[in-house]
Amino acid sequence: MTDGAGVSQAVILVGGQGTRMRPLTDTIPKPMLSLMGLPFVERQVHHLQRAGVNRIVFSCGYRPREIEEYFGDGSSRGLEMGYVVDPEPLGTAGAIANAEDLLDPADVFVLNGDILTDLDLAALVAHHRGLGAEATIALTPVDDPSAFGLVRTDADGRVTEFVEKPGPDELIAGEPYRINAGTYVLTPAARAAIPRGEQVSIERDTFPLLAARGGVGALASDCYWRDIGTPGSYLDAHLDVLAGRVAFIASPGEAWVSPDAQVDSSATIGAGACVGPGAVIGPRARAAACVIGAGSALGADAQVDGAVLGRDVIVGDGARVSGLVVAGDGATIAPGAVVTGPESIATGAAAPAG
Repeated sequence: MTDGAGVSQAVILVGGQGTRMRPLTDTIPKPMLSLMGLPFVERQVHHLQRAGVNRIVFSCGYRPREIEEYFGDGSSRGLEMGYVVDPEPLGTAGAIANAEDLLDPADVFVLNGDILTDLDLAALVAHHRGLGAEATIALTPVDDPSAFGLVRTDADGRVTEFVEKPGPDELIAGEPYRINAGTYVLTPAARAAIPRGEQVSIERDTFPLLAARGGVGALASDCYWRDIGTPGSYLDAHLDVLAGRVAFIASPGEAWVSPDAQVDSSATIGAGACVGPGAVIGPRARAAACVIGAGSALGADAQVDGAVLGRDVIVGDGARVSGLVVAGDGATIAPGAVVTGPESIATGAAAPAG
């Protein structure tokens, strides 16, 4: 992607409670979950900066203080950052409208705060302006659109139809299945179509309204795209970065270990392991294809494979953790325990010895 997309402001939607990510989100908003040492949403900020964005507004709901305290006014990053908090859930469009007073009367990027993508933002803007659209949506291909909203376009890339969670009888043989990828460009006119202070969905309400008057463009892209809304997908995002699949994040190799983690010389850090700041990996312990959160510790001879551990999780000596085990912050897995996923260990809870 080339720098300078021609849009200088963005809204990042970070209002959701991240219920599918519990217990990881019991104590931290989903966008602040770490992706190799940085909050996930900071990765999005970097992507926007590369496109020339210099003003970002976070439209918040759940635990907004953590986000604002981390980023502040943005000056240390060469950015202007602002924050709005929904007084009650306002939906995706309502949350954008809530940010309007902090925006200039110009085009704006809108990003869902749980999407990792290396979408070419300059190409999205060029398509948007070439069509003269009021709003333009990035699309990503899927094999099965039944769990999503299928978006159909004409030959020029203008949206003709939205089909919410289509059944088999609503699919056309041979058509490309493309869904809303959660990145948009909106003009002031598009934003003016959103009622202020009301619960409004941009996907179900605003876009169909604008499309009915021919005002919505769509750019299909085969770029990297992942919704990190579940623990499994969150783990896969780490594996994708390690594999070099995300263009704007440099792969550290087969595994990533924070510089201030402590790894015993007899421990094994296998492929796909991501070991967070301040973590401790004990003698003969083994970690592979997993996320080990900041301050967590693996005791002697412990093994973790395929799990996602939050912050300050303790895995006792000789414990075996495999499969998609998700442990919330401060959880404890007893020495010698055998825990096989899928399994969720609540924040601060203790897993029995077996």
